[in-house]
Amino acid sequence: MGTFQQFLDDQKISPAVLLRRSRQLESQSSEDRVLKRKRSARRREKEGQQKPYAELGLGKPRSGRGLSEQQLTAAREDRPVSPRVRSKVVRAINALLTKNGGTPVDAKALFGEVAARVGPTTKKASS
Repeated sequence: MGTFQQFLDDQKISPAVLLRRSRQLESQSSEDRVLKRKRSARRREKEGQQKPYAELGLGKPRSGRGLSEQQLTAAREDRPVSPRVRSKVVRAINALLTKNGGTPVDAKALFGEVAARVGPTTKKASS
């Protein structure tokens, strides 16, 4: 049994509850849609392209996609998952723990020595 599965068993967190909480946390709100529109408009403007998003007060919108069953299964079997999936798992776990009065945990405590999955590196051709 892997580190992550052991943690879920110790905390009595079911995979269905974890998936549902992740879906709730990652779902897009009207503010996220407005942020996406503003960021898109900033990319189209000539003057706006010089300024970073932070300077314009444009944070990152949520992705709108929670954890999938395949991603959660891979994490439970201690297979490497991408850093983005790890962060979604950590966010969902911490939301459940703080709701129940527990203390938040980090990715190292959840996944142990399992390395993050690294995809192929591609270099963009410069013109």
